[in-house]
Amino acid sequence: MVYPNHSFVPSPRFVPPVSHLKALRRPVRREITNEIEIADVTGPLDCIRGKKILVLGDTENLTYSARDLGFKVSFRTLASLLRRTAHSCTLYAFFSRNAGDNRREGYFENRGWTSYANDIKVVRAHDGIRRRANCDNFLLFHAGILVSRSHADVVCIASGDGALASDLANAILSLPKRREIVTLSLAGSTSRQLDAAENADISVNIELGLDCLLPISNSKDSSRFRNGNGIVNPHPNANERSIDHV
Repeated sequence: MVYPNHSFVPSPRFVPPVSHLKALRRPVRREITNEIEIADVTGPLDCIRGKKILVLGDTENLTYSARDLGFKVSFRTLASLLRRTAHSCTLYAFFSRNAGDNRREGYFENRGWTSYANDIKVVRAHDGIRRRANCDNFLLFHAGILVSRSHADVVCIASGDGALASDLANAILSLPKRREIVTLSLAGSTSRQLDAAENADISVNIELGLDCLLPISNSKDSSRFRNGNGIVNPHPNANERSIDHV
């Protein structure tokens, strides 16, 4: 079942620049030049309410997408929200790191996520020395193992990366146990490929809202945002000290 309330604003990070799509959560949102509309609250969440869920977090995608908007993701708040809503919730955070650097593991573990760290490798290629920092294949491999061993009713792919999330959803649906697939991502960084209205593998698109974001204090746009009514207001947490660092 598709819940018609997610705003898709594809990002140049994944697809060629296109105009904003109509909002699916509220009545049609107005297009804003050079500004991305961010939902006030994360949702819709009826798709996970009272269910057993497994979350596969492409944390670098979420982190950089939020940074582009002048915010940080509060992974602690997000974890708390998902756990309060679902019957049970298992959270996995995937990211790349320099070998031996355990700081991010501690960061995510302290916020209720199980860490899966991919060591960055320096390799010699035909065109010289290259740094391999992308963890997509690492995520896909471990996601298959985790999902196949899980009793979850719903798998939430926390990423706006169209190629990664589409391939992952398709692979999960090929497993013997049937599961519902939902995505969680930010406005402005969600590939059109993931639109649940068009992608039969994905049931619902959850948008990460301002309730799970923290303003970046040194960003000129961090204390102002465009809400769902097209009004620029100060962010509700603009004067609070940020506790999340990535």
